[in-house]
Amino acid sequence: MIHSFLLRPGAWSAQGRYFDARYRLQSVRGDLVVRHEPLHWFLQGALELAESGKRIDLACTVAPSKGGASATWSCALPGLGELEGSWELAGRRMFSSYRSRDRVHAGQATFTRQGEAAYLAEGELRRADIIVYSWALTLRRHTVPVG
Repeated sequence: MIHSFLLRPGAWSAQGRYFDARYRLQSVRGDLVVRHEPLHWFLQGALELAESGKRIDLACTVAPSKGGASATWSCALPGLGELEGSWELAGRRMFSSYRSRDRVHAGQATFTRQGEAAYLAEGELRRADIIVYSWALTLRRHTVPVG
């Protein structure tokens, strides 16, 4: 099974649901771009929460392993600082776990391939075993290549 999210450069749209610590639902939309350079890959973009208008900017760096089945990553998130994690491929899923540098926050995410150009991304962020927020997003690859 060949994965396309993260493993190939491209542009993706995101749409789905976001729950805060009080389980209040908001719809979320955004755009992500994956770029590859010789030693690192980059995931950049923004997600916007519809009801609150809050914007979450993402700037992540991925260091892939030589075999391509795992990687380490880091991502700066406003209000949380730097998150560090790893991901692994397992069949049609990509699993990721992560922690904040200060070890206060931790979480996990699962990306389930739903076709060549679509994924279901689900995850959560916790602080001391309490969910700070969780999400379920559909990621769709844009049909126009990114230059």
